Amino acid sequence: MLLLPHVLSSNSRPLYHISVSNDCFRPQIYTTTIRRGTEQGQVIAEIQRSILHDDGYRGTVEYRGSIRPKMAYLDEVHFQIGVHERMRFEWRFNKDMPLVWKLNCSGKKVISVQCTQSRDIFATFIPSKKKGELQTLDITSKGRPYMDDIVVSCLATEGRRTTKFDR
Repeated sequence: MLLLPHVLSSNSRPLYHISVSNDCFRPQIYTTTIRRGTEQGQVIAEIQRSILHDDGYRGTVEYRGSIRPKMAYLDEVHFQIGVHERMRFEWRFNKDMPLVWKLNCSGKKVISVQCTQSRDIFATFIPSKKKGELQTLDITSKGRPYMDDIVVSCLATEGRRTTKFDR
């Protein structure tokens, strides 16, 4: 999957390349790899988690883009707060800069998911409503310095929100 700039942007090159693979020895475990630019780009982060909620696997996230790679268990940096209509996910990989993803719902249908920090909106994710429809991640100017964290936390949040893990 590619994360592309806005259609009206003068630069049409991919911002991120996102791929998913299974562990051949433990097929319930999958890894989401986020690279800068293309398939050959620098690996920014990897999220590893199980599709089963009762197998004891905690899941990990590893940032590799920095000089010192950092790794943490998902359940220590990604928290669900509330129930479906008021559900929020808090991302605390960087303890000085927590991000909160808030669901905006119409009944039981998710319309959008907003990423905030304090009172500022950093990004809005709009999930696809129909098969074949593109999903949209709009990052505001205030969120641009935190793009890597926004993309990684969005993928972790959507992975939890769209699987039976937290239901």
